Amino acid sequence: TDVWDDIRELTSGYFSGDEPLRDNKKNRFHKQQTSIQILLRIILSSSNPRNIVFDPFAGTGTTLVASTQLNRYSIGIEKSPKNVKKIKSRISKIRKADQVDRHYRYYQYTKNLNKIWGTPKPKGTMEDHLP
Repeated sequence: TDVWDDIRELTSGYFSGDEPLRDNKKNRFHKQQTSIQILLRIILSSSNPRNIVFDPFAGTGTTLVASTQLNRYSIGIEKSPKNVKKIKSRISKIRKADQVDRHYRYYQYTKNLNKIWGTPKPKGTMEDHLP
């Protein structure tokens, strides 16, 4: 549907676990980091493989990390040298917490999922992809 009533926790700036980037003192690296899960939904619902995804305020690069894994080209603009360095490291080596395949099962009933996901269906059983 066009109403997403299940994303409050994903967009409120609060989410936990290993996904939020932290500095050496365990503080959030970027206060407004968005979760992979919400960007995954946005990218899947608004683009196709090999499309360009543009993020004019790239922050720590979550949009770019998700887009890359979904076989989209991505362009990000970020003025903070500290954030640019973080983006480069995140894209060069995708952390386990940033892997989009772990969310594949949430979309298992989506029509043409293999086509819009942009990568081959993850290997293994559905249980292998549970968080």
